[in-house]
Amino acid sequence: MSIERADDHPTHESNGNTITSLAAPARGASEVALFRTALPPGGALPRHRHDHIDVFTVDRGGGTIQIGDERSVVGVGDSVIVPTGAWHHLEAGADGATITVAMPGGTKLILEDGSEIVPPWVA
Repeated sequence: MSIERADDHPTHESNGNTITSLAAPARGASEVALFRTALPPGGALPRHRHDHIDVFTVDRGGGTIQIGDERSVVGVGDSVIVPTGAWHHLEAGADGATITVAMPGGTKLILEDGSEIVPPWVA
């Protein structure tokens, strides 16, 4: 059994958002990455896509998710499944938003400028 204590979770800053890695391949979760992203009020994730499926649940606050050309309001308890390769971004509402995300370990983050990385919270 492997337990990573809350105080030991690595935290990263990206585009004004705080990302807390809850589990990742580099720390024993060989097939999956689990992380929490906190967006400030009015904050957003940049438009991006992935080479694998992306699944998240809204834990706090809410906002608007856009996947392709479709926009939807999401709030606490809502879960979103983003298909592989779909361009998407999340805009937090006035209270901000916190989401918990699961995706296969090693999933690439692909930005509009063509850059591709495997973020440390997914590696």
